[in-house]
Amino acid sequence: MLKIILIDDDDIVLMIQRKLLQRCGINNEILSFKKGREALDFLLGEIANQNFLILLDINMPVMNGWQFLYRLAELEIPHDIKVVMVTSSVDSYDREAVVKYDKVIGFIEKPITAENCENLKKYPSLKRFF
Repeated sequence: MLKIILIDDDDIVLMIQRKLLQRCGINNEILSFKKGREALDFLLGEIANQNFLILLDINMPVMNGWQFLYRLAELEIPHDIKVVMVTSSVDSYDREAVVKYDKVIGFIEKPITAENCENLKKYPSLKRFF
């Protein structure tokens, strides 16, 4: 089973992403966090060897998406975690920086669309869950 974690500091974005994922037939367990630290704490408390897809906003206060990825790598959390960066940023640095993190499998520009959701199902590392 694949659990999906949405991390974004905007409640409306979280609600829209959740509804869109469900509408596109991604009915997996969907969890939402407004702060990266809360998501990390959740992952640390989970039973080992679970599968997670994290849709991660880059631009957030306190802990941004890059800081989240750095901490995720440091903590060596015992789960299979795949991350898709979700952002409104058009900065080329963001697109180039994702290659530094082995857990990042994709990059989506906001707003997420139904097409983006369908494409998630086609990612080689996620296909087995859909």
